[in-house]
Amino acid sequence: MADLSKLREQIDQADQDLVKALVKRYDLVMEVGRVKREKGQAVFDPKREERVLDKVTNLAQRPEEDF
Repeated sequence: MADLSKLREQIDQADQDLVKALVKRYDLVMEVGRVKREKGQAVFDPKREERVLDKVTNLAQRPEEDF
């Protein structure tokens, strides 16, 4: 049987990793927006948003070994 405190440490680490990944993604999104504004392009692209959401939804439904 796994030690509860070790499992909680792993959860805490997963939380930290998740936050780091989200911060990195946010920074990249902000940079994309900056580049688009410099080029005079629309920042929001509904087709791109739909593709991203579809991709993330599909990833979330896959078995763990597909990651």
